[in-house]
Amino acid sequence: MDGTADSREGMLSRMALNDNKAGMEGLDRDKINNIILEASKGSRFYVNEVKKEQQVNERIGKMMRHKAKLTEQQIQKAQAEVEKLSAELEMGRELGRVIVHVDMDAFYAAVEMRDCPELKDKPMAVGSMSMLSTSNYHARRYGVRAAMPGFIAKKLCPNLVIVPLNFDKYTAVSEQVREVFAAYDPHFLPMSLDEAYLDITEHLHERQHWPESMRSYKSCIAPNMMLAKVCSDKNKPNGQYSILPERQAVMDFIRDLPVRKVSGIGKVTEKMLAALDIFTCAQLGQQMRVLSLLFSETSWHHFLQISLGLGSTRIERTFGEMSDSEEQYALCRELCRDLAQDLQKQGLKGKTVTLKLKNVSFEVKTRALTLQCAVCTEEEIFIPAKELLKAEIDYVSPQLLRLRLMGTRLFFQ
Repeated sequence: MDGTADSREGMLSRMALNDNKAGMEGLDRDKINNIILEASKGSRFYVNEVKKEQQVNERIGKMMRHKAKLTEQQIQKAQAEVEKLSAELEMGRELGRVIVHVDMDAFYAAVEMRDCPELKDKPMAVGSMSMLSTSNYHARRYGVRAAMPGFIAKKLCPNLVIVPLNFDKYTAVSEQVREVFAAYDPHFLPMSLDEAYLDITEHLHERQHWPESMRSYKSCIAPNMMLAKVCSDKNKPNGQYSILPERQAVMDFIRDLPVRKVSGIGKVTEKMLAALDIFTCAQLGQQMRVLSLLFSETSWHHFLQISLGLGSTRIERTFGEMSDSEEQYALCRELCRDLAQDLQKQGLKGKTVTLKLKNVSFEVKTRALTLQCAVCTEEEIFIPAKELLKAEIDYVSPQLLRLRLMGTRLFFQ
């Protein structure tokens, strides 16, 4: 294959139709991909994608060279480490929480179609000729999707109607929906205007005492946040899905799940895993010892948790806005106390303290600090967490650190 063909194949792998997205099943991939490629040539978008593709290919080349040099001794040692961490994670598996992930499908488009009913039967998208934010299901049948330049979408679907973004309108609708969320979980975690996690464990306990006529419900329910998010994508555009709170049910669900379906695995990681012949979560688990030697500690720990169907069961504390540093430190300590209590109940310790922060602009930062020895007490966790928080407060000084979410975690090593 010549250089031009190699470049074309690389570009298609990066810019190609993502038919994992709801509403894009069964499309003519080759036809759509050729239109995308031809329409984008010469644009800044194309040049940027070429550059990114080259960077990814270099990373994959480096990874494969590293893999070729691994010794049997290294692999055996890695296997022992993977087995040890797997056992620790299994000890901490929690199936008692009921987590709901709500994803308002094609949210911006749905709001615009509500306000302009004539758009309901037309292919439409929200955004601009530079970039689309979402598209309705009619447009998806042409391969039009979010994060696609509008000028490319027009080539795929000449009759596409592109509606400009109206964040004030979407924010107002989102606030109405969040009032409903709060009735089920006052501490629900909003991820964006159209997405949120709810822990409805206590709510379900309460509704056991309600009349039978009030107790029916449908949702995207799972024992943890990672699984709940995958569930919410199962039966779109208007469906629900749930996983029984049993280990075998979780493992059965995970087994054939494509890795790209899991939050946190984007197209770059997907391509790197594909180079290792890893396409499903089961294959992820089967090659974990090699992954532990090729990827960063944070990455392969994340992969291991995915392969075991594990995720967070504790939704981070969210609030309207918190700008006072003393209040932030107090909340940080409270979260560390809750985390320490959970760890001690399960007899677990960890070495990497992680602090997650979301500001009022919905920008998320995750900071981590690895300690010399494993810890599990409130004070041991709070000291590094406070240090991480102080660094963020100092970074924006003299401005205030304006937060709306904070979370703490401890990872095993």
